[in-house]
Amino acid sequence: MDMHLPDSKARKKLGDLGERLASEKLAAVGYKIIEANWRCRYGEFDLVAWHGKCLVFVEVRTRRGDQSGSPEESLTPRKLRTLHLLGDLYLQAHPELYDEHGEPPECRYDLVAVQFNRSGLLERLEVVENILEG
Repeated sequence: MDMHLPDSKARKKLGDLGERLASEKLAAVGYKIIEANWRCRYGEFDLVAWHGKCLVFVEVRTRRGDQSGSPEESLTPRKLRTLHLLGDLYLQAHPELYDEHGEPPECRYDLVAVQFNRSGLLERLEVVENILEG
């Protein structure tokens, strides 16, 4: 029997809640969600959205308590490089997003930081725009 199963189920449940709250927050501030959990062999975007004429790739980071650091602190340089690669791959997979001159849309990478306290109460839900250039 896998002793880590309850932890991974709880982590998945917390992550799913964070993504749902992030999606609601983004919609409330004018983002139009077009895709959730887009996957390819190199990774996944939690959300893809339009914010005006800008295509936004959204990483949602959810934390409970502060023992593992803030959501922002969990974005390693490696993860940021992976997000940039995923953005390129997403655009390659969606040629319909290019304009009549073959130019891709303006793109941005945002973070939604979701922080619960140890009791499970939501402490912070913040959209951080443009977490990397690209």
